[in-house]
Amino acid sequence: MRGLTGREKALLGLCALVIFLVANGFLARVLVRDLSGGDAKVRELKNQLGDQEMWLEDAEKTDVRERWLGENMPKLDGASLGKVQGDLLQTVQDELFERKIKIEQQSLQDVERNRFFTEVAVRLSLRGDESQVIDWLTTLQDPEQFQVIKSLQLRIDPRAQEEEPQAVCQITLARWYLTEEEDQQLQ
Repeated sequence: MRGLTGREKALLGLCALVIFLVANGFLARVLVRDLSGGDAKVRELKNQLGDQEMWLEDAEKTDVRERWLGENMPKLDGASLGKVQGDLLQTVQDELFERKIKIEQQSLQDVERNRFFTEVAVRLSLRGDESQVIDWLTTLQDPEQFQVIKSLQLRIDPRAQEEEPQAVCQITLARWYLTEEEDQQLQ
């Protein structure tokens, strides 16, 4: 076998150098990608740390709120969801009857459950004296009753024949109950 000439040695060296540079280029690209992702990860971890510190600062207030909810939020106590939904509707009907507000339509809404509470809701279409409807609406949303107005459309009836302005109202009213799982955790 014959030896390599000077020119062949130079080409072989150049070829090895190109292979070395390409391999280092790929390696550098991988390292830069990994290191640049580290900055984003550090920012994400700093944000998480800030959130956790905020929760830690609010832990005492959160404990007080959770105790208050456990003591005050209505519990189902074995009652069926249909019964509590019917009770909500009956209470609303009684209040409207006392105020002489006419219910034109009513329906029970689907029960919604989440981790912290169970929500029963009713939807009503009403018509009555504007001042009575507004007075009634002001009594609904109450933290002690755990009631919330989910949707409300209120307008004056332009076709009303009565002397007093008549209001037409569509409302979805919900009441929240403590879930059994949450109740057990709070005890």
